[in-house]
Amino acid sequence: MFFYLPDVPDDAPPDELIVDLRERPLVEAALKDLDIFVTRDGEVAPFDLAKLKLSYGLSMAPDLPYIMEIDPVLAELRRRFAARCGGWVPLLGKNRTLSNQFGAYPQTQSQGDFDPVRATRPETAAPDPATGRGVRVGVLDTKLYRHPDLEGHYETPAADSTFDLPDPGTATPWENGHATFVAGMILAQAPGATLVVRDVLDSNGRASAWDTVVELAGFLDDGIDILNLAIGTRSQDGNCPLIVQRAIERLSPHMTIVAAAGNHGGIPGMGNGLTRTSPTWPAAVTGVIAAGATKADGTLAPYSPDLPWVTCTALGDEVVSTYLSGKVTLRSGNVQEFEGYATWRGTSFATATVSGAIAAGIRRGEVTAAGAFHEALAAGNVVKPYQWRDEALFT
Repeated sequence: MFFYLPDVPDDAPPDELIVDLRERPLVEAALKDLDIFVTRDGEVAPFDLAKLKLSYGLSMAPDLPYIMEIDPVLAELRRRFAARCGGWVPLLGKNRTLSNQFGAYPQTQSQGDFDPVRATRPETAAPDPATGRGVRVGVLDTKLYRHPDLEGHYETPAADSTFDLPDPGTATPWENGHATFVAGMILAQAPGATLVVRDVLDSNGRASAWDTVVELAGFLDDGIDILNLAIGTRSQDGNCPLIVQRAIERLSPHMTIVAAAGNHGGIPGMGNGLTRTSPTWPAAVTGVIAAGATKADGTLAPYSPDLPWVTCTALGDEVVSTYLSGKVTLRSGNVQEFEGYATWRGTSFATATVSGAIAAGIRRGEVTAAGAFHEALAAGNVVKPYQWRDEALFT
């Protein structure tokens, strides 16, 4: 099998620095001492995060073309704080460009195997329309396309967050249908639930860390019970981006978070700094329900990672859900006509299955989202507990 391994961006804007909002004065003072000029470029108060725009001061030989580089600035700031504060260093980080799957498609995908395929409306028996009534499920993903099966079941914070396909003669990138597919899968189990959809991913499936946490902060005011993150990123150093870690820590006390484990479990060896043991964030953050994917026969899908931080599995392979209508450009470059439904595969869709099962099990005043998850695990019908096989780690 041929694996398509896109680069894992470890880059970031060279002139942007993320700091703890409460420690911003200390960092700004240290930057001033380095003759670095600071412009305050935004903050996310619920997460105590601030973004600073940096430029060299005029004393840095203004006639020479000095270009800001964030890595040496970070290294010097950390060195200075550690030396002066007994090893203590404030939160300092890059505004990383999260990989072209802090979102819509797998970090590693076999050529062609992960393209959506045109399908017809599924004929499965629908649950009671009241199932999940009153439950609010947050979805951070691509923009949501209008679909008759979804009407009346979702909210978007901005008027332009949900839209129709463009002119029928124009093909739409395949990634754009990700949120529509995920939404259909959640509602298939909990048709009475309300989806609160926020978009952060562009048509290439990319988002910066900063833009991602800005959208995540919005869910704090949305009365969310379950946050569905069928998105994820990996990094060359294996560490979770600091601001994503902060966002999850602040969100977790208020909602149950379900995130995709990633589709890199079948990588042979290493590619672009990734192996099949690379962690996916935020799925690997402690307290997050990390969902892996199974095939129809219940076995683990070959792309689903076999790692100790995976919490559970659910069907995510060759599943059918709502999708785009019209011409769609696939990753291969081919254009295919879709009629509102598709078959797709990936841990993104296992994540939506888990979120839907939790939403279906919540009963106000009786069973919380956490309780519904444990009930679903105990039943073992839709959601199954994951057993890590440690002997498979290095074989």
